[in-house]
Order: sequence, then structure tokens, then C-alpha cells
Amino acid sequence: MVTASDYQAELERIETDIAEVGEQALTPPTDTEKVTKYVNGLYRRAVHTGDLDALQTAEAAIGEAIRQIHFAGDLYLLRANLAFKLHRLADVRRDLEAEPRLLACPEGLAIQADLDFQQGRYAQAREGYARIIESHRTWDSLARLAHFEAQMGNAAEADRLYLEAEDELTAKEMRSYAWVELQRGLLDLAHGRHAEAGDHYARAEQAYSGHWLVAEHQAELLGAQSRYAEAAELYERVVERVPKPELQQAFGELLTVMGEHARAQGWHEKALAAYLDSAEHGGVHYYHHLVDFYADVRKDGAEAVRWARKDIALRDNFASQAALAWAHHRNGDTQKALAGITQALSSGARSAHLLSQAAAIHRAAGRAEDADAFARTAAEINPRHRSFHVHR
Repeated sequence: MVTASDYQAELERIETDIAEVGEQALTPPTDTEKVTKYVNGLYRRAVHTGDLDALQTAEAAIGEAIRQIHFAGDLYLLRANLAFKLHRLADVRRDLEAEPRLLACPEGLAIQADLDFQQGRYAQAREGYARIIESHRTWDSLARLAHFEAQMGNAAEADRLYLEAEDELTAKEMRSYAWVELQRGLLDLAHGRHAEAGDHYARAEQAYSGHWLVAEHQAELLGAQSRYAEAAELYERVVERVPKPELQQAFGELLTVMGEHARAQGWHEKALAAYLDSAEHGGVHYYHHLVDFYADVRKDGAEAVRWARKDIALRDNFASQAALAWAHHRNGDTQKALAGITQALSSGARSAHLLSQAAAIHRAAGRAEDADAFARTAAEINPRHRSFHVHR
């Protein structure tokens, strides 16, 4: 008898919760408890499987539930979280303001700090995270601040906060523990510490077995270690289980490194078709992926700039600024690229990837001394930053 993985066992529990109440939960006269259980189940299933279509189905169900329930504060919070995952930041704010108490509760304050971070208000974001931790010290509030510190280049502080987050978790929260271990692994990977990243990923798999997200991170690490055949085998298994276009693109990029250009093109075409289909149906989630795809896969600077402008209109932060700068660089507009990367760096964000882009842009602008300085700093942060990696 084959024992189900932790991932599969949880998915089965979610499916059972959904089936116990069924779609009739939304048929009047409605029962608040059943409606809440049903839409929460739909949301959890979508997040668990990484299925954006399922997330949109859950959103529609949450909207119907809100229309039917008199006191729908928790459902507004659920829909705000969902909108954040889809990068629809204006909708996040709308749902928080629909129920005033959400603006003051810990969960609502955390989402507002996330909004500040996404929209380039870095001081407010950090202050918001710190204030929440003072009054509501939970693993996820610590992890949010850890992520902020990681993006700002404060790796030691980020890892310290992730460790504190793990200390706040109970033995029943192994999926959350595994997620934190993945973040710690990404932190090590971003600094070229491959062995340490592998240890974190192994602990994540041991804590919560069978999750495609762990496998995807392990595949990236194998690629970074130049263990290409192993990486490709694992990526292929992951994209068969979870046909997310960003994973298809990553697999295609690995195959390109391996010289398997025909196979790579097939996966890239699948990814691009999914990105464009989402955008054509009003989705904004894949704008930043489209920027990256056109800039670094197709090397079509004009298209990269077009999508980067759409993305920065939604969230003007160091990541979207750097993406637009890189798109301008690909498009041969060096002065705009230089202005954009300077703006991104002014945020205080530091990573080997960002600084290596700054080096390339400054070199193109004829600023060799600055380019050399950025390149040295990138190598100090991550001596292996030119190895295979995934744009997340």
C-alpha cells in the first residue's frame, strides 16, 4: 500500500470539505457556516494546487457569498488576499475598505503593509510589519518582515527573522514550516550557498512531503549546480503535475542552457500562450512574467517595454522599475535604462541580479568604472550569480 504524501493528504481533506457542503451551499436560503466553509475550501484548493483558473472560480464564489451573507467581513478579507495573489492591488484596497474593522485588525494591517511594499512605500511597509509584530507576533508577520529584509539585501537579519518565524510554528503547521524553509533556501541560493539551500529544501520535503513547490525549488537548485539532466527530469515531472506557465518558461530556459533548443521552444510557446491568454481576459498577474519573457527569452525590447509599462502602472516599486529599465536596455534606449535602474537602486534593494543588470546598463552607457563596481558587488553577494536561476 502506497502512503499518500502530506501534500496529497491535505488536498484530499480540502476536497472532502468542499464536497461536504457542495455548490448548494450558495443556494438560498443560505447558512453562513456552510457558505464560509465552501468558499474557503475553493480558495484553499486553488492556492494549494497553484491553479489561477481555480482561484478565479473561488473569487466568483466569494463574491456570491458576500452578496448573500449579512456580516461578510471575513469574506472581504479572504477576497482581499485572493486579489493580492492576482496582483490586483486596487481590488485589495477596495475589499479592505468595504469592512472598516479590517483596516485595524492584524490581518488587514499586514495586507496594508504588503500593499505599501508593492507600491514602493518602503519605510511605511517596514514600519507596518514591525508594528504588527509588536502587537501580534505570529510566524507569518515575522516572515513578512523577513521577506522585506531579504529584498533590501539584509540577508542575516532576514534569516534571523525566518528562524524566529519557525519557532512560532506548532507541530501541526508543517506546511507552513516547509514554506519558511523554502524561503531560507532561496536566501542561501541568492548568495551562492548551494549546499545550504539544498539542506533547507530537504528539510522542507521531510516536513511536508510531495509538494510540487518544493520539487520546483529543488529543480532550480539542480540547474544552478549544473546538474542539468537531473534538473530537467525533475522540471518535467513538475510541469506535468502543475502546468503553470512560469514553470514551463523556467523549464524552457533550462533546456536552452542545455542546448536543447527545439524542446525549449515548445515549452516557451506554451508559456507565452498562457501568459497572453490571461492578459487578453483581463488578468494582470503575468505582466511581470511577460516583461521577463520578452526581454530575456525573445529579446524583443519593444514588447518588453510595452508590458513593463503596464506592470509599473499597477505597482511602482524597485522590481517593476528595474524590469522597465532592463526592457529599455534590451530596446537600445540606454538613457531611459540608466534612469530606471538608478531609481530602482535608490530604494535600497540589493541583489546580485539587480546589480548585475545595473552593471550591464552602465557599461552600455559608457560608464565603465561604475559598471565594474556594480559587477564586483554582484559577485560579492553571489559569486555564482551567473549560473541558472529562475526569475520569480
